[in-house]
Amino acid sequence: MNKSNLLITIVLGILICTTGCGNNTQEVPTDTDMLALIDAKLKKAPKDAALHYERALELMKRDRINDAINSANVAIKYDDDNVDYYILLADLHLRNGDLKTSYADLQQALELEPNSVEVYSKLGEISFLSKDYDRATDNINKVIEMDPNNVKAYFMMGFLYKETGDSTNAVRNFRKAIEIDPEYADAYEELGLMYAGKKNKLGVEYLITAVNLRPNNTIARYALALLYQDLENYNAAVEEYNKILIIDSVNVNALNNLGYINLLNANYDEAINFFDKAIMQNPYFVEAVDNKGYAYELKGDYAKAEECYKAALEIDVNYENSKKGLTRIGK
Repeated sequence: MNKSNLLITIVLGILICTTGCGNNTQEVPTDTDMLALIDAKLKKAPKDAALHYERALELMKRDRINDAINSANVAIKYDDDNVDYYILLADLHLRNGDLKTSYADLQQALELEPNSVEVYSKLGEISFLSKDYDRATDNINKVIEMDPNNVKAYFMMGFLYKETGDSTNAVRNFRKAIEIDPEYADAYEELGLMYAGKKNKLGVEYLITAVNLRPNNTIARYALALLYQDLENYNAAVEEYNKILIIDSVNVNALNNLGYINLLNANYDEAINFFDKAIMQNPYFVEAVDNKGYAYELKGDYAKAEECYKAALEIDVNYENSKKGLTRIGK
């Protein structure tokens, strides 16, 4: 079975509210209008740092990252004492995957604002992404020192401990995050994933809470379904997999696992139907191809089983389950 791993993602959200002028109505400019308005203002005030910063935000919003970097640099050229400009530049370099430059931007921001929780938090995130865990720990600890109830800091600390194999401290920090914010879904999800990885039923309640807080989160719901399956609670697993398919009708892992549960219940034709749906979405999904062969083998159709096992080995020449399958059917 494929287990989903939660990957850290830093979301750089920009909210820009604008109002246009009219006789008796308000109009919100389109993205194109907004950039045009900013450029028109810059023609009259080309050294206005705030306008260049606003332009960088607008360009970032439409994923024109290199252009946004240029505008942010111009903003800093005309006003090098504004911490927000360096933070934006760091976010932009991060979006470009340039962790080293992003970190340097934040260090410049820190010189302007030495006690910035936001800057230390971002420094911790970048250090984590760079796998510099000692530095990440130092930065996140600074956040906690300055803001003892910073839920994101405890969550990040939990992630750091998890990444370095210290599950005890990881659990302690994730639980602390929940203590501060009982609706912090990510912490419930991580705790659920940790227990699910050990096939521990304690993970069920954490994952149920995570999906209740975010019903459309297929990562947590898949982990819950898979844990039910590992605990042999197949009815509950099927229910969760079907909920995933309502959200994502082509989720290959849910389709494959529904096929596998039907296979265990000797519903071979239904199992093959689910495996076919998974393979239709991803022809290189070797596990589903092999499982389809196993279903045919158990059904007694060795010719089709052989065909599937060989197809799986064309995808992955070292796939042991298919090698063993061919041996079992005498091929």
